Amino acid sequence: MKTVTMEELLTWAFVNELPKGGGVDGLDNANSAWRMLEASSWGKITSFAELGTLIDRSGGTNYFIEQGEPHEDAVTVGRAVAQLAACDIVLPAVWNPLADWPDDDATMTALAADAVARVRKRIEDRTQPRRGREMVSLVVGTAILSRAPDWTAEPSKVKLVERGGKPAWFVRRVTTDVLGNRHEIEVDGYNPRSQRPHRGAYRKYELSTAPDGDILSRLDHQIWVAVNRRLETELAGHLIDHRLVAEERSMTPWLEREGQGVAIVGAASDAPAKNLRERA
Repeated sequence: MKTVTMEELLTWAFVNELPKGGGVDGLDNANSAWRMLEASSWGKITSFAELGTLIDRSGGTNYFIEQGEPHEDAVTVGRAVAQLAACDIVLPAVWNPLADWPDDDATMTALAADAVARVRKRIEDRTQPRRGREMVSLVVGTAILSRAPDWTAEPSKVKLVERGGKPAWFVRRVTTDVLGNRHEIEVDGYNPRSQRPHRGAYRKYELSTAPDGDILSRLDHQIWVAVNRRLETELAGHLIDHRLVAEERSMTPWLEREGQGVAIVGAASDAPAKNLRERA
């Protein structure tokens, strides 16, 4: 029995075994073991021989026979990953993936918090099926590349919002819509005639580089860690030729101590849960 980490097991499954049946297209082919696992209802398929029969009925070239069957452990791994599509991610109530940024500048702290809130809303506005599909894609992609998501995020700098290469002015005005409702809007606060800002005008600050991409990358890292922990628990004791060894991964490697991270909730595999860390 081979001792492996969860990352090593995933890479082996998705690079060496689950592409079988897909010919030169590998995982992308609809007849590959992985695509069949994705598309099939595992409540109806009880063995991979039965799955192979479904492939035979497709009428296409039978790459399944030419390439051999995928290892049973790889099928078990693939099934667990496919089931992640029915799961969801939950962000903690207090979630700050930019907690390592300098906190001695109140403006930067506020702008960073706004960016985190913006990304959080974008994620939470997505449907569960989309979040589930993205989670599966993340697991498969990192397995194929054999590397964890990049979580580096260099702090941005604070700068004045500019317009035409010069610091911009803003002012708030009250407007009335066609229904008679009054709204406060923000408009250009500079008077081109007088070459001066309007009364009550103000300037605004922004980050020199929008951190949205870095925030999403750190979210991917946390999802990757949470998924690997979940798979360790689900698969422990249910593999034939592989023994999983627990590997410590931090949800927040950018901090000295692990902070709060995302949780994975939803459907679990048919295998009874067995905590790998409790067995160690």
